[in-house]
Amino acid sequence: MNYHKHKIYALLIMLTVVFSSWSQSVKQMVAIYTIDESGEGYAAFVGDFVTNAIVKRGEYVAVERTAQFLAELNKEQGFQRTGAVDDSQISRLGKNMGVQMVCAVKVGSIDNQLFISARLVDVETAALKATARPVRFDQTNWEDMENACEAVTASMFGGRNPYSGGQSGRQGQGVGTLSRTHPAEPEMVYVQGGTFLMGCTAEQGTCNGDVSPNHLVTVSDFYIGKYEVTQAQWRAVMGTSIRQQRDKADNSGWSIRGEGDNYPMYYVSWDEVQEFISRLNTLTGKRYRLPTEAEWEYAARGGNKSGNYRYSGSNFVEQVAWFSSNGGDSNHPVGTKSPNELGIYDMSGSVWEWCYDWYGDYGSASQNNPTGPASGSWRVIRGGGWYDSSSDCRVANRSNRNPRLRSDNIGFRLVLAR
Repeated sequence: MNYHKHKIYALLIMLTVVFSSWSQSVKQMVAIYTIDESGEGYAAFVGDFVTNAIVKRGEYVAVERTAQFLAELNKEQGFQRTGAVDDSQISRLGKNMGVQMVCAVKVGSIDNQLFISARLVDVETAALKATARPVRFDQTNWEDMENACEAVTASMFGGRNPYSGGQSGRQGQGVGTLSRTHPAEPEMVYVQGGTFLMGCTAEQGTCNGDVSPNHLVTVSDFYIGKYEVTQAQWRAVMGTSIRQQRDKADNSGWSIRGEGDNYPMYYVSWDEVQEFISRLNTLTGKRYRLPTEAEWEYAARGGNKSGNYRYSGSNFVEQVAWFSSNGGDSNHPVGTKSPNELGIYDMSGSVWEWCYDWYGDYGSASQNNPTGPASGSWRVIRGGGWYDSSSDCRVANRSNRNPRLRSDNIGFRLVLAR
């Protein structure tokens, strides 16, 4: 009897081993790598925390970051230095490792605040499966860092998010989303960084002299407003209406060119926009700012999804812009024309948009995250407006104004560095 019991126990043990091996084999394999763009040296710790968070879900096998993997990354456009690697390159690297998915984790910094973000790529299709929006953490608190990694993992793989107290969906956070805690915060669209030819290019036609020579520019990841800042958003922060802003202008008899909560804000100077941004950042704890001229043009061209259009999202200006031929001498509510390739609206026409940079001539040298001249008299404006010709609405076109000017055709949108 004991003999048969031992045989049964042995058989059960063998079946347990086989089942364990089988269950291991059907688990999806995920490679995790981390890059630290903050310069603080947290990549290894963040990578370990994310790896642990994925493994404890019991559905995945995490593949260690091997020397071979890192060597392959080094070959891909200087990835270790810039982080400039696209999803198709991640897919090829994942195939080399024999995994089904790759989780690319980034540690970044905005004004000395550290963030963790990530994206999950399907190796077979090179498709983006999920993204995790940036989660801020306290670099002096290891538990906070671990919680941030758990929140990022929950966004992509599901499970408990320690910052929400609930469950996160498996689909993760959308590429174009950031949480908003104040009604004045704009809806943001994620723009993956890359390199582009800035200035007068073939599809732009005959250009003004100030957009030549064209030159290579590289920008890092950032978020940009899906829409121009609206009158309702301005009022929520600054407390003034479009008519009150008009009355501050040098000519208070100027017309109101569109009025309503969803109309773009105008009659705002560059200097006043800085005050709006300062107040909004105080209210939200974030670091919004105006886009640099390079960021603005990269986003207007469609970023790494660019169709090389003359206007932002189309070669037919009427599809994407309110301008002199269809504007009716007035602004229109934001988002009423078609978006560009990234889902951003009104970057051609509507109102001109203030940029961060002082206005200056272009050079021919390649640039990395340029911010314009160190000083100047005029700030850059971009995009054209409701009373401008179609040529003014081209993505390469640029102009300038006194930063103290309030005009009925200049507004703005915001960015948030990733």
